Amino acid sequence: MKTYQDIISVVRGDIEHLEAEIVKDLCFPNNALKKLLLAPAKRIRPALAFLFARANGLEVTNELLAHQTAVELAHSASLIHDDIIDLSEKRRGLSTLNAQFGDKIAVLTGDYILSIALKKIAGREELVGEFLETFSEMAQGEINQYFTRHEIPALEDYLQKTVQKTAGLFKLALRNDFGLNFGIAFQIKNDLKDINEDIKNGVYTAPVIFSGGTEITPAGLQKTKDLINKYLDKAAQEVENLPHNAYSQAIKEILELYRYD
Repeated sequence: MKTYQDIISVVRGDIEHLEAEIVKDLCFPNNALKKLLLAPAKRIRPALAFLFARANGLEVTNELLAHQTAVELAHSASLIHDDIIDLSEKRRGLSTLNAQFGDKIAVLTGDYILSIALKKIAGREELVGEFLETFSEMAQGEINQYFTRHEIPALEDYLQKTVQKTAGLFKLALRNDFGLNFGIAFQIKNDLKDINEDIKNGVYTAPVIFSGGTEITPAGLQKTKDLINKYLDKAAQEVENLPHNAYSQAIKEILELYRYD
């Protein structure tokens, strides 16, 4: 099976343009922020957006590039804020901003990056509204998670939090239900990978819900994998409407990377 990097090679040029745009308007006293923003990352949201555009025979316009740059900047800002909340010292193999400069500078930097993200889409009223709504939901999801630690949520509440924290940003990037459904699957898979750390922090996700407690059962793991596949199947339905070409094939291959047998 192809690796993720192999699959997205068909839009590698678009991603390189995006990474140039990410740091284009930054003004930071040293290279720490630039290094953090350009550290190796999947860029899965813009990669999928570029694949969808090109699958439909469209070019990656300046507007689309600005939109995806804004999404990635917003994502980076959220990670900086998460690192402060989680007292993280490393991110993508590099020292976090809070570890290097303290929480105050890290908070201000996250806010600064969000302001640049909004500048990228200034004048596009509908898109700005979608961004602001997504930011609000992301913050609400984090707040709710804090106040419900050590509580096993109902499945629908867990899925709502998943939409708020992660899937909403995917939907913002792609502006379709593929983004929403793939984003849900993406986060549940991360939750499955991080289950031990989450339990230690009192954050109870799908494996705990399906196991009925923090002693994770084989049945709980399987139901979690089935839930991931369910949302991948929903995402795949939208791909069937795309023209058959190298770009739509790449989207299908990405879905298969995240699927469980």
